[in-house]
Amino acid sequence: MFEEKQPDLFHKKSINKIKVRAPLIISIAIVIVLCVAIIKTLLSIDFSTILLAAGENLEKDAEGHTNFLLMGTGGGIHDGADLTDTIIVVSLDQKKKIASLISIPRDYYVENDIIPDSKINEAYYYAKEHFGNSQEGLDYFKKEIETLSGLQIQYYIKVNFNSFEKIIDALGGIDINVPESIYDPYYPKGETIYFETFSMSKGLQHMDGATALKYVRSRETTSDFDRSKRQHLVMYAIKEKALTTKTILDKDKIQNLLNIVKDNIETNLKVRELLTLGAISGKYSKDSMNSKLIHDNPVDCGGFLYTPPREMYNGAFVLVPAGSGKYIQKYFSLITNNQEALNENLKIQILNGTKEAGIAAEQKQVIQRYCFNVTRFGNAATQDVKKTTIYYKMMPLPKENPDDEIKYYKPYTIDALKRLIPQATESEILPQKYVDLGYDKTADILIEIGQDYASSKDYLEDPFYALYSTIYAVPTTDANTSGATTTPTTDTTTTPATPPLPIQ
Repeated sequence: MFEEKQPDLFHKKSINKIKVRAPLIISIAIVIVLCVAIIKTLLSIDFSTILLAAGENLEKDAEGHTNFLLMGTGGGIHDGADLTDTIIVVSLDQKKKIASLISIPRDYYVENDIIPDSKINEAYYYAKEHFGNSQEGLDYFKKEIETLSGLQIQYYIKVNFNSFEKIIDALGGIDINVPESIYDPYYPKGETIYFETFSMSKGLQHMDGATALKYVRSRETTSDFDRSKRQHLVMYAIKEKALTTKTILDKDKIQNLLNIVKDNIETNLKVRELLTLGAISGKYSKDSMNSKLIHDNPVDCGGFLYTPPREMYNGAFVLVPAGSGKYIQKYFSLITNNQEALNENLKIQILNGTKEAGIAAEQKQVIQRYCFNVTRFGNAATQDVKKTTIYYKMMPLPKENPDDEIKYYKPYTIDALKRLIPQATESEILPQKYVDLGYDKTADILIEIGQDYASSKDYLEDPFYALYSTIYAVPTTDANTSGATTTPTTDTTTTPATPPLPIQ
């Protein structure tokens, strides 16, 4: 038995089009508030009920979710005004009251049929230029994101940053608990070629529009991925502030917001659909919002991308998927459908029950990218396991009262794992051989991999293995061949067919 520490390593709908502007669609409560504020004040009734009655059902996908594509552009008439530097897929599960937000980095490289191959933040710009209008450009871009994510996207919302500051200022600013201090001496100074310093301390901060814009755009001393996380925080803060009583019941504030947003957002949402969004927006708390991203750290949740050598892309810094796009599509599917599982954060151990070396280690690398907590891996008790099995403990439900009897439930994580390993059967009973080794004490879930999964088309190979041995392989010199170079070989050591020792 062995173990390894983690390495550091939005076609055309012509009726009732609205242009809006707010980083999160849920901020569209702004649009509906003016119609209901007086009614709420005079009658003291739940205005969301009125909005739902006046609204229209939102379209849903096969999973019962409504998916949105949110795009943030620079706006204006300068170069780069149509670059979508903010790209977020939002999936609303109205039944569970869960909102999943997944950011796509602007440097993600895409190949296209009718427009130039480019970074994904340039795709809308090229599509708009090709079709000659924004509407078709947005439709094309939405299809690009559907291909990337594997999700059916019903709605898009494109926002420009020109009105970003004004919206936040019209709200009276926003409050954010800043998780990490920022010091960026290279923040662009207006439209000049110069820089200015932007800094912010960790902790609760009140931000006006200008400060919030800098907070979501700064990246020189952090990263594009850190910036995506900050954008999620700002979107939630705007939603919360827009739904406060001081905003909802302030006629002048609402009118000011409407004047700001009406010409700064493009969306295919109809007015009645916007009313529905306004009605349900207050039901999504911060705890029910699941924020993720895809990035280039292969040992972390969402790490499905890598940076290829620049000479392969004419000197440009780009991000591309490691392996096929199926890994990323599975990620979007799992994140939007299995938030309860990810919130459990149960300890998972993976055991290789086949004679193929390295299976457990490889699956550990892959499965942890889907945000599972893989804490241990190694050999199974034998290497002739035919059927893959997921063993698990029943988990205790929270007590409403201290004296209540403890009730248990099957972990949500099991169904989530079976999205990745469809061959697996499940069992509550851990084999005695593993109990004797203490695995019931060190893991909540044990995956014993059998030959059915290892030899199937569903087996998730780790594409980074091939990358590191080809693109990133460092030639070595063999002293016996007078300077000739050799390529590192893969370790083909056989997995010992002996019972594993307890893991400490």
